[in-house]
Amino acid sequence: MLRTAFLIAALAASQTLVACSAPRTSSKAAPVQVSSGCLAQSSPVLRQEMIAQVNAQRTAAGLAPLRENAQLSAAAQRHACDQAERGFFSHTGSDGSDVVARVSSAGYSTCLTAENTAWGQRDPATVMAGWMGSPGHRANILRPRVEEIGIGFAPRVEGQRGPQWVQVFARPC
Repeated sequence: MLRTAFLIAALAASQTLVACSAPRTSSKAAPVQVSSGCLAQSSPVLRQEMIAQVNAQRTAAGLAPLRENAQLSAAAQRHACDQAERGFFSHTGSDGSDVVARVSSAGYSTCLTAENTAWGQRDPATVMAGWMGSPGHRANILRPRVEEIGIGFAPRVEGQRGPQWVQVFARPC
């Protein structure tokens, strides 16, 4: 119970939202290096299950469903792997990048970007329940102006935290 309360509090404190009315420019720095094995863990089944749950919440709130975007999923997966392999939990990458820099590095031109991260939950239903119980994360999931989503998942690496979950929401420019 204490771990659950701590995780929910950590999730509530860790939301990032970056919005701008014009395209935000970001340097095209090389993405942080992660193992190809972790990148291969990007499960289409888990991604589709998570997107279905996000879209069920959005539909229930009277909002349009989101489309998966491969560039956003690549950025989310790389960030999940970065955290899993290096044993940290943050919206800031090990290279100092923020979500806008990561999606830009993946080739996505963003005008509105939000990110949810979590660790420790074993399945999409559990992580979604935590995010929907957190006002900041819920706001990202139900943000009316986002149109696309990317999902990242990295299993627990021996001796590190995990699994790591990342949702990236965006509206293209």
